[in-house]
Amino acid sequence: MDAELAWLRENERIQFYEPNEPVEKLIRLAGTASNLLYVLSAANGIGKTTALVNLAGNLIFGPQNRFFRLPLFKDWPYPKRLRFVSEPSQVEEGGPLPTEIAKWWPKDRYQTFKDSKHYISRYQAGDWVLEVMTYEQEPGQHEGANLGMVMFNEPPPENLWTPNISRLRGGGICVVGMTPLTEAGWFFDKVVPRHEEFIVYADVEAACKQHGIRGHLEHENIEKMIAEYDPDEKEARIDGKAMYLKGLIFKTFNPHVHVLKQMVHAPANATMYQVVDPHSDKPFACIWAFPDNRGDLYIVDEWPNVDFYKWHNCQLTIRDYANIFRDKEQGLQINKRIIDRHFAEITHLSGMERKTLRDEFREIGIDFVPSYQAAEEMETGIVKVRDYLKYNPDRPIDTLNKPKLFINPHCINTIHSLSKWARDPKTGKVQEGYKDFCDCVRYLCMDSPEIDVPAPYEPAVKRW
Repeated sequence: MDAELAWLRENERIQFYEPNEPVEKLIRLAGTASNLLYVLSAANGIGKTTALVNLAGNLIFGPQNRFFRLPLFKDWPYPKRLRFVSEPSQVEEGGPLPTEIAKWWPKDRYQTFKDSKHYISRYQAGDWVLEVMTYEQEPGQHEGANLGMVMFNEPPPENLWTPNISRLRGGGICVVGMTPLTEAGWFFDKVVPRHEEFIVYADVEAACKQHGIRGHLEHENIEKMIAEYDPDEKEARIDGKAMYLKGLIFKTFNPHVHVLKQMVHAPANATMYQVVDPHSDKPFACIWAFPDNRGDLYIVDEWPNVDFYKWHNCQLTIRDYANIFRDKEQGLQINKRIIDRHFAEITHLSGMERKTLRDEFREIGIDFVPSYQAAEEMETGIVKVRDYLKYNPDRPIDTLNKPKLFINPHCINTIHSLSKWARDPKTGKVQEGYKDFCDCVRYLCMDSPEIDVPAPYEPAVKRW
């Protein structure tokens, strides 16, 4: 008997899967309700991928233990074709998905196929198929035959939602396992409100051996994990709740669309812009950008090139900044420099004279123009940035449906700012956190940059 049990634990481990309390609730909802969508909005460490793998396994191989002896698992009424969609790193060899499937599914009872992909893209067991796709694949590739279930490991880019959900047209369910970071903003605004009763929230203590039900993590290890989290992401990573996301100012910003896949370098004949948001107690926020002959904007560099929001008490002088700018701009001709008109026009005593920041830069050969003026300055600029970010997420990205703003992948402060700048949920006022680089983008877009002389260049890069 002991030998048989050991064999089962080694080869049929799925029979011994014991979900923690929130995952059990998700399984019970999916197994007994009749909704289209079920969401596990969970902290890191809850076991979202493990839950999805066991959910699929208990459909494909039938209910394996007491947690899955539910109507949906006993009598599956939908197509026996399932789909798992995720970031590429999750499905590649050694990634969480193939690792968890190999760990839990019955050995020698399914086949794997790559189908010309560099990862296992299809698992098959009798009539059942689990196909695996990534968020890097084009929307058209997410079309295809009817499916019985779609599983998302984190919400997809918005333009991939409809192509996948429409595969359930013959009846089926969608299950989303997620840690609700900023990229999930569109999902919480547009999808979640229609399915509130079918969302399970899970904080990290649900996975704790000492404080949870059927937890698998030691409390000591949870505390060590939490200590390493980015303070701005702790709420989502610890509680599994996205309370701040509804206040995002640029909800249409999508790193999968607006951030370039490859680095773009400004051509020698580019019409270059520098935009600066200066401060007295922290570094200046700076970006460099150029428009192409279609009017698309490329933010190709920024400064600082480290995490702006961790740099306090900056003591750089005007000449220090001048040296930084000149190092950045080697080989480039800067056509226009824009600086925040509020800070740059404040006079202060410099030597025996009263000067502005613009005066001090002008004296060392760097000439800035003040940023735009408007009666409703900030809101006007926000609207203009939204125009540059705008595209139809329900249609494929192409030359007719695309944004007009693209950002080099190393511009981490600009990307983080556009992803996280938000309004206070209670007052509606814009928050200061993550505002600085958004201000630079705002000043840039309000200038409506155009090339001085049309030039026959086209950045040789895949933008989406």
